[in-house]
Amino acid sequence: MKNIAIALSLTALFATAAGAASADEYSGYTGFVSTKTRAQVQAETREAIKLGEIRTGEQYPDTSVEQTAVASKTRAQVKAELAAYRKAHPNSATESADLLG
Repeated sequence: MKNIAIALSLTALFATAAGAASADEYSGYTGFVSTKTRAQVQAETREAIKLGEIRTGEQYPDTSVEQTAVASKTRAQVKAELAAYRKAHPNSATESADLLG
């Protein structure tokens, strides 16, 4: 049994080594040729950031847009509605507890 395990381990080791040795070296994507220099691209990027076309760091998400919801009722109005509902439905609290329990 031990010999079988050793043989399988050696077979797996040699198969992995052979696969790694025969692998082609990655040459990257060479089909694209840039028409701009690195300095030109960096200058364009700085200009776009300055104009606000590119958001970076803590600028994302756009915090200049108001994202808070506007309440249609005041807290006092909501509390008054809740009190009126509880008065009209005295068993609703125990019924919902029974449904959950």
